[in-house]
Amino acid sequence: MPTPLTPDEAARFHVTMSEWLAKELAEKGSVRLSAVDSPDLQRHFQEVAHRASEMLQRPVISLASSRGITISLNDEELPGEERSAISS
Repeated sequence: MPTPLTPDEAARFHVTMSEWLAKELAEKGSVRLSAVDSPDLQRHFQEVAHRASEMLQRPVISLASSRGITISLNDEELPGEERSAISS
């Protein structure tokens, strides 16, 4: 089991990954991360998705499962999947 992030590490993670995710979403429209399989890490990426949504000023969809997480801009379709919008 991975060691939980300290509050300082979590804050740095959210800032750095939000910037990366916003760039990736702007370029590709969606991102699939397969190593995001723990509830704690999924919560961190939910926060990152929310921050990226605010940065892009566009709704972002996040779909988490035991196999990972898919984050995409709201206007992209995720075939056969139920989705919930994260908006700023």
